[in-house]
Amino acid sequence: MTSSVRMCVLSDTHGRLAQEVVEFCQGADRILHAGDVGSDYILPELENIAPVTCVMGNVDVAGFAPMRSKIDIAGWRILVQHIVWDRGGPSRELKLLLKKEATDLVIFGHSHQPLCRMIDKTVFFNPGSCGPKRFDLPTTVGEVVLDTSGGWFRICDLVNFEETPPIIEFRFERPW
Repeated sequence: MTSSVRMCVLSDTHGRLAQEVVEFCQGADRILHAGDVGSDYILPELENIAPVTCVMGNVDVAGFAPMRSKIDIAGWRILVQHIVWDRGGPSRELKLLLKKEATDLVIFGHSHQPLCRMIDKTVFFNPGSCGPKRFDLPTTVGEVVLDTSGGWFRICDLVNFEETPPIIEFRFERPW
């Protein structure tokens, strides 16, 4: 890999930042939070680790953060937005947006369901939820390492993340 950027990807903290999340984020070049932060203390704590890009989720107070953020990292055009998935695929709104604006990576949350999938030439990445355990889903965090040749994506269960293999792991060579 050429010069790479390690990003920790979080979503749905819902007011709780577990110590395991803080430990996982150590050494990150950047932290992306895909919304439903749920508390004012979480972002400053994450900013002590690395620069943070955050968007507002449906449980956050209006004006807490932007609804959508677009950033460029290691030549990747990245869109961060809390809700983008509808009935097993990108929402109609997002499809229209992607037709207008080329995007290589979409980071999202809301469903609490970890997901990493390439559709056409866009990677869709939902780290799941790292807040209080909900439903019967695992408590998870994401890690994305990007460079100009591709990206390595993984989602880890917070329980014993250092000893257990990722629950999702992909490497995508950049086809564009």
